Amino acid sequence: MSHALRSHTWRRAAGLLAVSAVALSALAQPASAAPKATPAAPAAKTDDAAISLAASWLKGELTDGLVDAGGYTDYGLTIDTGFALDQARDKKGVAGINTALQPVINDYVAGDAFGDAGSTYAGAVAKAATFARVAGANPTSYGGVNLVTRLEERVSAVAPIVGRLEDKSSFGDFANTLGQSYAARALTEARSARAADAVTFLLAQQCASGFFRQDFNPDKTAPAQACAEGTAGSESSVDATATAVVNLVEGGVKGKAVDDAVAKAVTWLKDEQKKNGSFDANTNSTGLAGWALGLVKERDAAASAATWVRKQQPIEKNKCRSALTKDTGAIAYESKAIGAARNAGITDGDVRGQWRRATAQAMAVLQWAPASAEDLTVTLQRASAEAGDKVRVKVWGLAPGERACVSIKGDAQRVTGKASDKPVTRKLVMPTGNTSRVVKVATADESAKTRIAVSN
Repeated sequence: MSHALRSHTWRRAAGLLAVSAVALSALAQPASAAPKATPAAPAAKTDDAAISLAASWLKGELTDGLVDAGGYTDYGLTIDTGFALDQARDKKGVAGINTALQPVINDYVAGDAFGDAGSTYAGAVAKAATFARVAGANPTSYGGVNLVTRLEERVSAVAPIVGRLEDKSSFGDFANTLGQSYAARALTEARSARAADAVTFLLAQQCASGFFRQDFNPDKTAPAQACAEGTAGSESSVDATATAVVNLVEGGVKGKAVDDAVAKAVTWLKDEQKKNGSFDANTNSTGLAGWALGLVKERDAAASAATWVRKQQPIEKNKCRSALTKDTGAIAYESKAIGAARNAGITDGDVRGQWRRATAQAMAVLQWAPASAEDLTVTLQRASAEAGDKVRVKVWGLAPGERACVSIKGDAQRVTGKASDKPVTRKLVMPTGNTSRVVKVATADESAKTRIAVSN
């Protein structure tokens, strides 16, 4: 699923256009009524409901500003959460994490607390220095630690690995391309004399096809330290590629070599994207890759990724309630996790950890989640029916990928907004009783209803 440094940093690249939550009520339309007009082109606006819901849930998962993983603090995921809340423009949330993290920063960047005295984990230092700047803090004095100097000390100055990050640890060296991209950004932002070397070594990890490999050559003495596409150890990585794009762009790293590298990486990412918008069939990779594409103004690709991620954010409202209802806003790592959690809920331990990590790492792309071109409404095939009849219901105005519940007394179905502007259609079974019945559709933040006459 996720690896030690699969934690990404993001800054808001574009403003979000909020869609107002308006509860609408419409009269039932007979079959002969004119259908609603379909817009000629997709809406250009974005919908911030999904990222706001994710941020609210994720913020609620913090304990005193940190992620309690059950017996230990997950500092990496805590920083991921801070990056994610930054995307949702939750300044107080970011500030809370910043305040909680500074006093314990050495527990993250060094291993003194678990018997690795005098160690420095280079990727963690680079990531922490990046977060410090995102949070508006000083990375040269973060919790009393000069993260920039400590990072510079872990950038090799010895050939043939000049610029390469290296861990100082009795457990081994686990530095990789993900941490290297954070280092390139953090050192560039700090105007460090070691920035150029770190950037150069990062660019060397890009393969001919445009992707960045995740791991370095384990042999530090080998003359060849660059990616060698087609060989063991140089496999493609969506995460490493997207992280490199994000950090090079957001870090303001300049130069033709950097521009060329970003362009090649973007082309590769677009080629890797599936028709349904996903990458590697999981929300972590899709969220990061989609955000990288949006950042470089590949908005259609970013919107497609955002739509797929939004589909993995279950909204179990109204009569579609389940064990997931209390965790509205959380994003599943993959589609099958939703079905399992509907019955058991998001249980503590590894399951909850997976949902937390998926939400933190996926939600940034939701800033490009498309809005619906229409208001939320529900219409019926006919104005009256007999009990037991199945009546066609059309739901209009769901944003692409947006989850909702459409219901009448005794019957409820989950629906998902389409990528097109066409309505979502379901058939509901009419309940018994000679009365006027309410048909309702409910999303996370708005609802609409109509009525139908039902007779026995």
